Amino acid sequence: MKNARQMTVSTDLVYDVLRRHEPDHILLEAARLDASTGLLDIVRLGAMLERIRGRILHKDLDRISPLAVPIMLEAGRERINGEAREDILAEAEAELIREATG
Repeated sequence: MKNARQMTVSTDLVYDVLRRHEPDHILLEAARLDASTGLLDIVRLGAMLERIRGRILHKDLDRISPLAVPIMLEAGRERINGEAREDILAEAEAELIREATG
């Protein structure tokens, strides 16, 4: 049976090959979704929303507000295992910035 280090190297290799040759592969989408949902601290978000209740105006936007980008990038401070974590965070950051700047 492989140890954890061997598994990390194997999954990183699969991630890198798919990212390079099949960027729309369903496994990459699943990895991105897993990473993004694992990075959101729902309890902390709920507490923050409770603190600002009644003091903010909610408005639906067509894209992410440029002022929201730092908050959205807060996820980058959480630990993601594996060597591919920098790529996942860089992709998420670029996507947020593209979306915010239209």
